[in-house]
Amino acid sequence: MGELINLSAEIGRVLVAHVISGITRAAFKEAGLTPCAVLVVMGKSGILKSHYVPHMVQLYNRQDGIGAVTRFNSTKRFIEDTLHDYSECTAVIDDLHTAESRSIKRRNEETAEEIIRRIGDDTGRGRMNGHTQVQQQFRGNAVFIGEYTIGKASTIPRALVVEITSPPNGTILDKYQRHRPLVVSTFYYYFIQWYVDHFAEICATIDDRLTKFRETTANSSVHGRLRDTQLYLQISYMLFLKFCTESQCCSRQDATEEYKNFSRYLARLIQAQQVRFNQDSNSKSVDYPNFIRYLYHNNSFILAKSKKDFNPSVHDGLIYYDCLCLRGERLKKRLRQLVPNFNFNDCIASLLAAGALKLVENKYTVQIDGTGGIRFYAIRI
Repeated sequence: MGELINLSAEIGRVLVAHVISGITRAAFKEAGLTPCAVLVVMGKSGILKSHYVPHMVQLYNRQDGIGAVTRFNSTKRFIEDTLHDYSECTAVIDDLHTAESRSIKRRNEETAEEIIRRIGDDTGRGRMNGHTQVQQQFRGNAVFIGEYTIGKASTIPRALVVEITSPPNGTILDKYQRHRPLVVSTFYYYFIQWYVDHFAEICATIDDRLTKFRETTANSSVHGRLRDTQLYLQISYMLFLKFCTESQCCSRQDATEEYKNFSRYLARLIQAQQVRFNQDSNSKSVDYPNFIRYLYHNNSFILAKSKKDFNPSVHDGLIYYDCLCLRGERLKKRLRQLVPNFNFNDCIASLLAAGALKLVENKYTVQIDGTGGIRFYAIRI
């Protein structure tokens, strides 16, 4: 399973977390949080996304083969009915592409937007069945595959976009698909057994983490739906790693390091989606002080424990006198990854306006004894 996940560093772990959140949906609902975001995998044609994604989300496809359950050129009613049948499973819908006909492209986009909105609200289309009113609800997860991303102000927070730029190793993927096709579904089969045996404990863990999360993110600038998505994907991946350690598939130390790496990567994905939302909502500027604090609280920076431990080849900075002290080139690099058309002068101006940047003799950077003369931007946290 690990080899398959590592075939794509960009989407492998997120796909697994998304699938686990579907399997454990009942535990999340018991705690008061329903996983209801659509995962959108975006990448150019020929990058094997339509082969890799369905393989990684399969649970029970032992007779019908492995593939997308439907495509965007199906009717909305058919897609909704299909998703309704995927209780606690993950359905893949392919293929949002740049069609030659504008009308086809527009119709596919409208279908995708509508389905994202309905899944995000956990409310299907209402209709009459004889003399009875029927209101469907979605009971599983969905992954959209496309060549470009979509989203308006109302749907962007209901989805999470993950871009795949490098194809997985086709030789290894083919080996599993032809000779070991049941590896993934067998793994999930044993995970489900473990999940059922530990259901009460998992519910308590989710409830505890949800309470703490609500307290620590009450004033966050990130959209509430995106915060919830980040939380349940983090918890889901934690459950995946906990199962792996108890099954002796990996050590606790490796699991801890893997969880930290995933959390950092997920925080970048969430923030990138927040930026898309801000742009679509005609936001005038990025709130850099809260943005940087958000990245800090989500372990997006590699920080030394003290100035004695600081290593310029490893660390982005350190915490010193209640300030997040970051090296300029590392701060710029991280923000460029997340903020389109990033301008560092705008960042500094935003920090100064908020009184978040500590000045020493009217200089924007400070030196810390014992760090080799390196200058840092000291941001109050």
